[in-house]
Amino acid sequence: MKILFVITGIGLGHTIREEALINEILKNKPKTKIEISGFKNSYRYFKDKFKTSKIIGHKFPETSFHVSLLKTAVANIPYPLYFLHDCIKLYFQVKRFKPDLMIVDMQPVGVFIGKLLGIKTVSIYNLNLEKWDDFMEKEEVTFGNKIHAKVFFRQISNTYKNSDIVVIPTVEKQKKRGKENYVNPMIRVSPEKLPDVGVLMKKLELDKKPILVMLGGSEFGFSVTEHIINISKKSREQFVLFGYKDFEEDNVKSFKFKENFLEYLKVCKGVIVIAGHNTLSEVIVYKKPALIFPFKNYLEHYVNVYGLDDIATIRYLDNISFEIINESVKEFLRNIPVLQGRINEMNVKGNGASQAYKIIFDKK
Repeated sequence: MKILFVITGIGLGHTIREEALINEILKNKPKTKIEISGFKNSYRYFKDKFKTSKIIGHKFPETSFHVSLLKTAVANIPYPLYFLHDCIKLYFQVKRFKPDLMIVDMQPVGVFIGKLLGIKTVSIYNLNLEKWDDFMEKEEVTFGNKIHAKVFFRQISNTYKNSDIVVIPTVEKQKKRGKENYVNPMIRVSPEKLPDVGVLMKKLELDKKPILVMLGGSEFGFSVTEHIINISKKSREQFVLFGYKDFEEDNVKSFKFKENFLEYLKVCKGVIVIAGHNTLSEVIVYKKPALIFPFKNYLEHYVNVYGLDDIATIRYLDNISFEIINESVKEFLRNIPVLQGRINEMNVKGNGASQAYKIIFDKK
């Protein structure tokens, strides 16, 4: 069997969950041939693992914690040309590779080519359209965000409509609706498959359970991380940072990148993250209290944290001054015992990749 994955390069979460699905497929069908089409993060992550082609995709120009709809719109003015370029490139990749199946993660061009060429196509995306509707009905959003929501909703709705199978990872209990199939989060390794906490603490050379900080490589992430480094100087907590610089001092360890992030997640006492869907899913599966910073004016982040107020501390920031970050961190640290008790009551498994495999290949 041959499978072509078409994966967005915005953020890393889409890439990570598709790696979980790829691993599940290869475990069950080891002779499967896989190719990838992606850009930015998805291209960089997979280019040395599988034959990978680069497309242009859409643009997300933000580096700060505030998403400008105007800047995003202007950056995507040439998108029809990007889409045409990507269609041509994918068309010839499909003609050469001759896949039996296409699996597409938030990249509409993949669904378009799949339908055009009559190839079975699976869409994977974390957007539950009913939840999106509920959010838009109950929450106050700006006029610009309302317009953005209508355009985005229509794009995703059409993508689902033109796919043969839709798989939606979620932490909520949902029933199958039409071609939309809901699965548990698609994470790389479930906590029960990792060694015990005591064993991991020794392996990771940790004296106490740390606070993990994973805020991405944006200007926002760097700014908040630097505030947290200053906060750590007057704190008794151990902090482990990801996506920053490689260094270690006093009660701070920092890594640009670590493959074994989930080992640190299993042993930590809490996490500080932005509101990416896959990161939040991992946090909930591992039952960790979280301080979450959604990007301002970014609807997808708002929807991702919608309904999580009871199990997480969520902070919508108008600025990222030291005083505000310091107070947010202090409040979160005080709330950890309460948040831990609440999240312990949840029972979200990390077997979404296995569930998705069974749906895609019709394994009962």
